[in-house]
Amino acid sequence: MTRFRWQQANGRRHAYDTGTTAIPHPGVVFTALCGAEVTPRERDFVELSGCCYAPTCWRCDHEWRVRDGFPPEEIPPLPENA
Repeated sequence: MTRFRWQQANGRRHAYDTGTTAIPHPGVVFTALCGAEVTPRERDFVELSGCCYAPTCWRCDHEWRVRDGFPPEEIPPLPENA
């Protein structure tokens, strides 16, 4: 199983650690890899007829790559507005 997964919440596509975070559910707060506490809504779940069009949280993407041991050349610097 993949250790990290993506979940849309609070207008961004955030990542979470499956080893420390329960599977997200609508209305239930979880801590994303970026450190933000986010709350997905029903429309954030494709499985519940939602859509996944939110932009990626670049802090989550960066943290995922660091924790997963990506080579340094595959870990881009964070954008200024991340």
